[in-house]
Amino acid sequence: MAVIEFLAIKNWDTFQHYSKRNPPWIKLHRAILDDYAFCSLPDAAKGHLMMLWLYGSQNDGKVPNDPAFLERKLSCQNLDLDIFIRTGFLIPMDRGKITLAPTHAAR
Repeated sequence: MAVIEFLAIKNWDTFQHYSKRNPPWIKLHRAILDDYAFCSLPDAAKGHLMMLWLYGSQNDGKVPNDPAFLERKLSCQNLDLDIFIRTGFLIPMDRGKITLAPTHAAR
């Protein structure tokens, strides 16, 4: 069985005020331009973070801690989740694990 760990997006509840679980858009506050940690990220990482925010919008502000899956899902390369954990944009979840039953192919 596989265990998938999830990461929470920092301040998701504070910045996303919507009633639908799967909104067609997310809020991007211009204050991000004054966020030292965001401005210090490499340019590619800034784009990756915004894509993670979009993905998280359909998952209650959570993303799987699985760079290979996210690279395929978000159509990006060299996704570094560790940089977002180190800078506090993604937060490891204590209880954010899901155990998946083996697929038929894995048996």
